[in-house]
Amino acid sequence: MDGLSCHVIDSGQGEPVLLLHGIGGSAEEWSKVIPQLSTRFRVLAPDAPGHGLSPKPSGRAHPYDLAYYTRFVLELLDALGIERIPVVGMSAGGAIALNLATAMPDRVASLVLVSSAGLGTEVAWSYRLGSIAPPFVRFGLHRSTAASTRSFGRALCFNPERIPDGWAERRVESWRAPGAVDAFLATARATIGWSGQRHNFVHCLREISHRTLILWGRNDPILPVAHATRAERLIPGSTLHIYDKCGHMPIWEYPSDVSARIADFLSAPVNAAKS
Repeated sequence: MDGLSCHVIDSGQGEPVLLLHGIGGSAEEWSKVIPQLSTRFRVLAPDAPGHGLSPKPSGRAHPYDLAYYTRFVLELLDALGIERIPVVGMSAGGAIALNLATAMPDRVASLVLVSSAGLGTEVAWSYRLGSIAPPFVRFGLHRSTAASTRSFGRALCFNPERIPDGWAERRVESWRAPGAVDAFLATARATIGWSGQRHNFVHCLREISHRTLILWGRNDPILPVAHATRAERLIPGSTLHIYDKCGHMPIWEYPSDVSARIADFLSAPVNAAKS
C-alpha cells in the first residue's frame, strides 16, 4: 500500500478466503482457525498497516481510519490478482468487511461477521479509552507486561483458559515496535469515540445482497449480542449462530466449530436456503 509492504499469512490451497483481524490485533488472532480452514481453502490473513508485523507509517497520508483500511484491503487484493473473495471479519475487521460489502460489493463473494463491529454504536467503555484518554492508554501500553496482557486476553473470553499459548508474550513484543502504540491510538480515535462506535452500518444492512454468516458469543463483553440478532433480522437471508458460554473471541473458544461453520458456509451452493 503506497509502496509499503505488509505481512500476510498465506496458508493452504484452493479457493482463497480473506480473514481480517480486530483493532490492535494481528493475523495471529486467527491462529486456532487457520490450520483447520486451510485444509479446504487458501487462507489469506494480513496484518493491517500499523498492526502486527506490518509497517507502522505515520503522517497525514496514513490516518488509520475505516477508509484507509478498506483501501489497504483493495490494494492487497489487486496485488494478489484477486478480483472477488469471501471476506471474514472479526471485531473491527467486521466493520472493514461491511464497508467493502456495501461500498465495493463486486469485490466481495460472501460475508462472514464474527463478533463484528459496525452493527451498532454500543461498545465496552474499555475500548473507548483509546479515544477519550489516549495519554492513559499510551502509558499503559508502553508499560504492558505479559501478565497484564494475558489478563486483558482472558477478559475477552468466557473461559479465560482459551487464549492461545504465547499470545500475551507476542502481543507485548508487538507493542514494543516503533510506531505501534501511535498506530493503535490513531485507529482507536478514528473508529471509537466517547459515545461509542463511529461507524454504524445498520441503516444499509438491508442492501447487502451477499450470502452472510454471523457468529457471536452470547456473553460478549465488548459488543452486545443484540447487534448480532439485529443484523440477522436486517441482512436478507443471513444465518446466525450464537455460542453459549462464549465471550468476544469465538475463534479462540470454539475454533473447531468456527472453522467448520465457515468452511461449510463457503462451500455451500450459492442458492442454498437459509438454515
